[in-house]
Amino acid sequence: MLKKLPNILPLLCFFGVGFTPIPAYSQQLSVTPLVIERQAESGQARGVIDVSNASDKPFRARVSVAPFTYSREGLKVLESSPNDLTPYLVFSPRELVIAPGETRSIRFNARLLPSLPQGEYRAMFSIEELTENNDSTAENEVSLAVTIVSTIFVRNGELAPILKVENAFYDAKAKEIRLLVNNTGKATTRAKTEWNLSQNGKPVNSGKLEETTIIAEGDRYIRIAYPPQGKTLTPGTYQFSGQLKWDFPNKGGILPFNVNFSVSQEDINTETKPSQTPRR
Repeated sequence: MLKKLPNILPLLCFFGVGFTPIPAYSQQLSVTPLVIERQAESGQARGVIDVSNASDKPFRARVSVAPFTYSREGLKVLESSPNDLTPYLVFSPRELVIAPGETRSIRFNARLLPSLPQGEYRAMFSIEELTENNDSTAENEVSLAVTIVSTIFVRNGELAPILKVENAFYDAKAKEIRLLVNNTGKATTRAKTEWNLSQNGKPVNSGKLEETTIIAEGDRYIRIAYPPQGKTLTPGTYQFSGQLKWDFPNKGGILPFNVNFSVSQEDINTETKPSQTPRR
């Protein structure tokens, strides 16, 4: 039985939703690929994860796994889930030492039970550093430190995402345009966003956003930082249009959107006020 994640804080930091900075040492470690997608064949799916050590000291590591999902706001680690892949995963090796400047490969095999219903099964794969514990009173000889992770998706059956844009609004405190996208399909996808902003028929700005994960049978805010440095917003109604693009295995998708949102004078005042709470 693989060990479940004992502490999700380093993991959340990796995905940009935590508050504790990652040590410089961990920034010299990398896992590829960060996202793994597999179609189960005869109830099995295999893959390889590479872990590289660009630091100047050996990295002793252990594999851990946990179920997860994405909420509207982002990554969410779970205690349990009907889409949990972790009970069906086998890794080789489970513990390893990576010498400075080297890359080691970890192979995995997902063995799904024949009784499992069709659907998408997910796991967060974590490589945790094992460090020597000098506390003579401690029961364990090692402790856990740096965590780096990737995500594994295994699809059992012919599944596909079905995306729909619900609405958009302006979050003045976060200085973001938020586009709510719903995925009623049974497969997760990652969509790129191309957007145009106009007011009273006149172009205001445009841009592109890299992939945002939209979980199967869930929804997600696509968050676009706005306004850019040196730009301001004026009150009124804005037209927000563009398209979402995603590359699902063997077939991609394009979804045009055209929605309106309003910016009030209060939003402008909030947006220009200095923050009362320091960002952590």
